[in-house]
Amino acid sequence: MIQNYEIVRSRKYTHPETVVIVLHGYGATGRDFASVGEFCLSGAVDDTVFVFPDAPHECDAGRGRQWFALHTMTHEELRIGLQNIGPGVYKFIQHISKEYACDKVVVAGFSQGAMLALEMGYFGGISGVIAYSGIFVEDTNRTYDTNTNVLIVHSDDDVVVPYQNATDSVRFLTEAGVSAMLVTCHNIGHTISSEGWNAGLEFMKTC
Repeated sequence: MIQNYEIVRSRKYTHPETVVIVLHGYGATGRDFASVGEFCLSGAVDDTVFVFPDAPHECDAGRGRQWFALHTMTHEELRIGLQNIGPGVYKFIQHISKEYACDKVVVAGFSQGAMLALEMGYFGGISGVIAYSGIFVEDTNRTYDTNTNVLIVHSDDDVVVPYQNATDSVRFLTEAGVSAMLVTCHNIGHTISSEGWNAGLEFMKTC
């Protein structure tokens, strides 16, 4: 299902100790985030492979890619979209993990990509999830893997995905027995700041 992706290795690299899959947001591409990876991620950790896949569908908004269609943003619509795309993304993650013979996998995502990253905890075998400006879309028919640690990073003035989603997500996950932590950014809107990237990098080191 995922055909195109960018690879960025850490600047200090001898063998893979961690694979980080980064899922872009609605209307973006893997390349958009790979440029960030080259600039501020690859020099911050050692022996890490960053993978930036393109979502498989052209975006309904007219530019970039989408993991699934977004119209109403209801729980039902999001659950259907995640259920359709989730297994294919997890299969891709397994493929990359085997390719690099590395079982320490962290999945990060922004906005729609964050929803999908959080979904991966339902499949198991994921060391950590980093969700930037996203929503945890609970599936009452499945059990979340309590071995998956979760970091949620969200700005308190986000009007695209309101901050309440972050606090709700941490509460839901914690009640499910998952180790979930929230980092609150201030006055940056629906984006990722250097503070947010740094929090994600520190989290990767502890997964």
